[in-house]
Amino acid sequence: MKRITALLLFVAVFSFAQKPEVKLLRLSQYATVSQTVGVTDMSISYHRPGVKGREIFGKLEQFGKVWRAGANNATSFEFSQDVTIAGTTLKAGRYEFFLIPTENEWTVIFNSAKDQWGAYSYDSTLNVVTFQIKPETIAHEEWLSYSFSDLTISSAKVSLKWDKTAISFVISTNTEENVKKLETQYYTLAAQQAGTFARYSLDSKSDFDKGIAAADRAIAIAPNFPNLSLKANLLAQKEQWVDAVKVGEEAIKAGKASNANTGNFEKTVAGWKEKFPPAKGKKK
Repeated sequence: MKRITALLLFVAVFSFAQKPEVKLLRLSQYATVSQTVGVTDMSISYHRPGVKGREIFGKLEQFGKVWRAGANNATSFEFSQDVTIAGTTLKAGRYEFFLIPTENEWTVIFNSAKDQWGAYSYDSTLNVVTFQIKPETIAHEEWLSYSFSDLTISSAKVSLKWDKTAISFVISTNTEENVKKLETQYYTLAAQQAGTFARYSLDSKSDFDKGIAAADRAIAIAPNFPNLSLKANLLAQKEQWVDAVKVGEEAIKAGKASNANTGNFEKTVAGWKEKFPPAKGKKK
């Protein structure tokens, strides 16, 4: 009985722990905005304070002090690929965003710390990008907002607007380089998947024709020692000794060019040569 009671208690506690997190009501509500630039995903996560009849810059948000660029948690930017801001490259990842407003010029800051509440634990030694920007005067904007505009295949303008003030700056990314990188990743993955099927065919001693076709797809992308030797072994399973030796010798050549250990495979290929059918007119 005690065991049953303990089990029920465990289940009850575990079930409670699995309930979704309760969202707290915040007056400055959470928002996100995202944009794809070329093949780079960019997003901004922030909270939106309202003006509510207050004097904002110079009073509520004092000049010369670090500001979280929103409310509650520090505002954060996230990039799926490397980007460039004000001439500085930021690696793909998430960064906290801060501002230091002054009357005529603001300091824009990207910081590598994570999950900060406000700017209370702001550490300038973790800044990765800082630059100056001049604010603009705009029509009244009650709720703080971020937006992307002026899109090109490789850049976008980010704007922050609140009260009667706005700032804007450009984020760019090398789309041509990113596409080439993704293409390389795609072909590498395709070769790995084809090679995996070919390896399964060899290990399971089944579907050799499909395994050879898969090995050919892998070789077309990456004609290296592992893929070539895999095809040679599959051909040997079908007792196609001449073709197995031919592909095997290509594998050895590729392996030596890449400093692979080909010793055992060379012995295997030598063994296949002994299985060649005898030439006409000669006894084996």
